[in-house]
Amino acid sequence: MYLNLLEKQEQKDFLELARYSMGLNGEYKKEEEVMLTNYKFECHLTDYTAYRQEDIEQIINTLSKSTQKIKKIIFVELFGILLADGEVCDNEAKLVDTLTIKFSLEEYEVARIQRWVQAMNDIVQEGYELISR
Repeated sequence: MYLNLLEKQEQKDFLELARYSMGLNGEYKKEEEVMLTNYKFECHLTDYTAYRQEDIEQIINTLSKSTQKIKKIIFVELFGILLADGEVCDNEAKLVDTLTIKFSLEEYEVARIQRWVQAMNDIVQEGYELISR
């Protein structure tokens, strides 16, 4: 939704972070794969393959130097993939906590972003239900 506002390297770093977050629950779910594919299209990086997963700490540190606007965009989009399967597991919640601290965001801001993303997901689902009747 907002990934076009990121610089190309920030987009690649985000895709690495998104791929990393997908594996935190022990599996790569279909809903998450769909979201990642959508993110790649949005970034015009359809052929991009995550290859820096072992450097995730460095990627987080690099992204933490971005503007507050960029960090909030990363959270909005990351929650899109974290909530794609309808839940945030403990390991995913730990990542959110780590990013909250590294990105110098307030917990209430992150909670607000999460609520907004969940509400958007609910609205989209409701739309599908409306047109399917």
